[in-house]
Amino acid sequence: MRTFDNSSLYQREKFMIFNNLYTDKLMKTFQEEVKTEVEKGKNKPFYRAYLNIIKRTADLFKQLAIDDALVKCCFFNHLLWSGFFSKNHQISYQEEGRISNFSALGADIMLGKTACLNNSDMLCRLLRATGTESFIIACDVFDDSFNYNNSVNNSCLSSFSPTKESFISKQANSMTSIGSHVLSLFAYQDSYYLADSTNMTFLNITDLLEATYIGNDIVVSLKPRLTLNIEDVDCHYFKDLIKETFIMSNQNYLSASTIYNKINTSTNLITHNISTILNTMCENEKDIDIVCQTLSLSH
Repeated sequence: MRTFDNSSLYQREKFMIFNNLYTDKLMKTFQEEVKTEVEKGKNKPFYRAYLNIIKRTADLFKQLAIDDALVKCCFFNHLLWSGFFSKNHQISYQEEGRISNFSALGADIMLGKTACLNNSDMLCRLLRATGTESFIIACDVFDDSFNYNNSVNNSCLSSFSPTKESFISKQANSMTSIGSHVLSLFAYQDSYYLADSTNMTFLNITDLLEATYIGNDIVVSLKPRLTLNIEDVDCHYFKDLIKETFIMSNQNYLSASTIYNKINTSTNLITHNISTILNTMCENEKDIDIVCQTLSLSH
């Protein structure tokens, strides 16, 4: 466990900044502001359709007995970047032209354009719907060789061909500079870990409010925020969770080989359950159409 006994002055300053930024009053104010935005969208057709897609996909996870949180993340990555959730099964990374309604941040995915906030929202919701605690976490990326996942345009999952090459290796070999980024914090084996669905990989917490991508040395500075689950998360609990997870962490590091194994497990689940997955995709189509039609009209 990291403690402050041997911490540097810089680390101590970071801890003090965290305490000053995340006062109970500030957290409560932020909660109230976001709640207002969330409520505006809850009476819109896209909100219910989005939740239907989440529930149906969560049921798919349960049907395939996907209980391991790391495998859940990898399986979601496969579905996301294969166009499973998107109109015409086309999906691409796109910073401009997204809608990002606070009540359904991941709904842009149905429109076929997505970025880190959308991906993290949908993954967090799916994890929570299948019994895994999860939250959105914002961060800054320091490394100038980092790149978001580029466009993926598969016609449907039936054309998905598994590869032995790890997604981590692929992303590490094709990375550009970014500033802010959004990740998913999730519970796993009595600790909390970070998933990056945009780049289909994971991070280890390596210092006070810092984490490092598994498989390379790219470091991110964490800026914990309540976004997705703002309406049902107590600010005191969240602040204590952040302290325990990012400041006083006793987290066991995830190895690259562990992640490779989880990716392979996910790949095998895809290849052996294509018909079941495609059935769920077909069942989602009506709700995907509703999201695309009504989310666009809401702005």
